[in-house]
Amino acid sequence: MALLSGIVSRLHNDSKLHIPNMNQTLLRIFLVAILPVLSSAQERQGAFIAETEDEDGDRVIIMETDWISMRLMPALGSTVTSFVFRPTQNEILEVVQPKNLKGGGGLLQDNVWEQDWRFQELRGKWYDYQITKRGPDEVQVVFETKLEGWVNAKDSGIISKLLQDLKIRRTVTLRQGTPYFLFDVEFVNEGKFTKLPLYWAHNSSRIDITAPDHVFRPSARGINHLPGDGEEYVYDFNHGWSARVSPTRKEGVVYLMDYDYISFLYNNQPKSPYTVEWIYDNLLILKKRPVKTRIYVIPTMGLESVDHATEYFIAQLKPSRSDGQLRLNYKVTSSYEKASKITFIPELVYDLLGAEEKSETLGSMEFTELEIEPQVGEVTFEGTSSDPVMIRTKAFVELADGTQVVREWEHFHIGSYSFGKNIRTDMRTPVKLLKRPKQDPFIPAPGENLKVNRKDFKVFGLIGANSRVLGIEDAIRSIPGTELEAGYHPGFIVYRTGLTDFPYDYDRLFDYRCLVFNNAVFDVARFVGMSILTNYLENGGGLVYGGGENTFGLTKIDSAHPIYEYLPIASSRIEKQTLQLNSPTLEHPIFKGIDLTALPFSYYCQNPVFKENLVSAPKVLLKLGETPFIIEYAKKSGQRVMMVLALPFGDPAENPGKPIFYEWSEWQKLYANIVRYASFDI
Repeated sequence: MALLSGIVSRLHNDSKLHIPNMNQTLLRIFLVAILPVLSSAQERQGAFIAETEDEDGDRVIIMETDWISMRLMPALGSTVTSFVFRPTQNEILEVVQPKNLKGGGGLLQDNVWEQDWRFQELRGKWYDYQITKRGPDEVQVVFETKLEGWVNAKDSGIISKLLQDLKIRRTVTLRQGTPYFLFDVEFVNEGKFTKLPLYWAHNSSRIDITAPDHVFRPSARGINHLPGDGEEYVYDFNHGWSARVSPTRKEGVVYLMDYDYISFLYNNQPKSPYTVEWIYDNLLILKKRPVKTRIYVIPTMGLESVDHATEYFIAQLKPSRSDGQLRLNYKVTSSYEKASKITFIPELVYDLLGAEEKSETLGSMEFTELEIEPQVGEVTFEGTSSDPVMIRTKAFVELADGTQVVREWEHFHIGSYSFGKNIRTDMRTPVKLLKRPKQDPFIPAPGENLKVNRKDFKVFGLIGANSRVLGIEDAIRSIPGTELEAGYHPGFIVYRTGLTDFPYDYDRLFDYRCLVFNNAVFDVARFVGMSILTNYLENGGGLVYGGGENTFGLTKIDSAHPIYEYLPIASSRIEKQTLQLNSPTLEHPIFKGIDLTALPFSYYCQNPVFKENLVSAPKVLLKLGETPFIIEYAKKSGQRVMMVLALPFGDPAENPGKPIFYEWSEWQKLYANIVRYASFDI
């Protein structure tokens, strides 16, 4: 501030500047804006970083290189609040006003999907920071904060142990001479047990304020493009990038992220999208194993769209037809890794709507020493083909050390196809699905000597919506010597509803004799959680799986996951019928000590369809009318699965003389016996 005061004094005495009638306050505001420029002109050589204040007196971190000028605010979650790509001199954040917290403007905002972005604890939170590199080759600042773990909103009254005491460490790096910047996010577990957040990176900017920007996301059906025929949510993403481009200015920003941990890509407002967002999944943060992911933010020039992005290149592909030929025009710019030469060899796959598709390899194109300005290549196909077509491009990348790597991607071209999208006449089936690599997140393996603890009686319950009507927690606690822990969740994957607890640590998980899921699909535990659970069940862990409106085909599930082999039901349809429980298998241990002389009713039932080719036959132990109500199933010996298809719906007042099952005097004891049986206690 001493420097600022000195400049103010000199400016008032300098007639060359011609700033009439400017009072001290306005002059200070003016100088705050131009001071970084003045300072850099006088002092800076190479990458530059400094701490200053904006016109409101808020702390700002300035980071600049010959390519990029940006500002970050520690008090706004260390969000990027100003971003200029120097070759274009276009400020892409000014119009979105990042300080308007409910507007969501700014780049690289931390969010967790379990909380409403407008009211979550990270919105407008101060991040502690330390400048760790001051140039001239590289500048860097590290920000940190810790989550309290609220679900839905700050101070909601509900804490998720899977978020609580989770430290987020953000490292922002600018390197001199490189037209991109690095954003590293590290998640550090400072709690007792493993954490699993749904981390969400939010970016809101406007490249062109006079016309809508466009967003491009890769998917198995082709580029998902907005505004246009694309969709806000992209669940079938097939690469780890997302792009925002102004076709009018031919400027853009490409984000490259970790494909293995993406849950979905998102952009809001189809007609004028102003966000670029992605949600990370399966970030399993062990006590002694932090998780670190890197995001590359790469500005582009000269491209009207982005059709593929890798660490070596960013490409635009425009097929067109002229004079009976199909022309494939490529524009290619650099990415964050240098390559001495890149050779593209396209393969055209056509006659996609015919009885048998055809393919032909086209000529090659070479691009050497890629930079920020696009290089152009074009090949033609002179044969006969009709839209739609698919272009498979193989890129041979030669590195400076002489080694070669290969990158490949597929592009679905709609062209003049009458349906205007990748869909057949039934309006459901895609014409062609593009390759979608399998994600490979980190999944820990249990120790060889780890066994289920059947000495103590510990149970973990995953309790979904409507479960408390059934009184299952009281039933479990009625078992002598039982210790019950529980995680709560609506029972299906939905925005802003976080699972409050789950035993992702093997030592903790194998300490439970049994897991009780009620009205909650396995997917609530996420893909990595289901894989951990599978290891538990494979080693003899007990399972009680309760039915409900969320289960058996009514909620979208990852049915291909091996954990679903432990359930014998393929699907189930809920019907409103008042039916009586009947036909108990009297010799079965779960009915020991149960008075079955006056069985109760249920006002709704499930009509399950059993899977074909099961490894063993399911045993129906109790019926509701003619439909199964309690089922026993064993995928393998030494492990038991019990299913209870109980639906707590309906009004007893509408069914006089037909008492509902969960008010039956024997219900609690029966449910306790089911848990004991699954736990090898009876």
